Amino acid sequence: MLWLISFLPDWFFHVIILLGIISIVVASVIKKLPTLYTYSFVAYFTGLVLIVSGVWFEGGLSEKAKWESKVKELEGKVQVAESRSRETNTVIQTEVVEKIKVVKEKVYVNKQTNEQIAGAQLDSKCVVPESTVVLLNSASQNEVARGPASIDGSASNVRASDVVETVIENYGRYNELREKIIGWQKWYLEQKKIFEETNR
Repeated sequence: MLWLISFLPDWFFHVIILLGIISIVVASVIKKLPTLYTYSFVAYFTGLVLIVSGVWFEGGLSEKAKWESKVKELEGKVQVAESRSRETNTVIQTEVVEKIKVVKEKVYVNKQTNEQIAGAQLDSKCVVPESTVVLLNSASQNEVARGPASIDGSASNVRASDVVETVIENYGRYNELREKIIGWQKWYLEQKKIFEETNR
């Protein structure tokens, strides 16, 4: 019968109690009248049932009001948490974008240094053997270097400065991913903290 509380207006249950009281009063009055005496028990019993039902429903209304109050309080907390969550997202996203920008700037400077100074010095003193190229290519594909080329010691067409440039780019990608992962971990911990505080 609790579903009635959701569909019927609150005043309806107040009226039930009032009708119950009126019915008991009427029962006590007609009890004194000889012609209506036989109906006094019915009126009294009806009034008693109405009062008990009304009080029971009033208790349900009280519980309903408590739950609605809790729901409103929780909705307010959730709105605050969502607002804080959006702010945190913006802050962390901005931090990660800025850190990746710094990584890219460093990669650019290192590549310029390789191209203008270190690479020229390295190329004049170092020859990259074919086996080194095969090994690097295999490692980039997560494979093991195999076959005759993997032990070929003859000079390759690859310059040592090209190898260094690839290493610089790969370290740059690694550092970008590192910053993204750190940002994701920070985001997760901050979101967890925000929504755990909502449940307190």
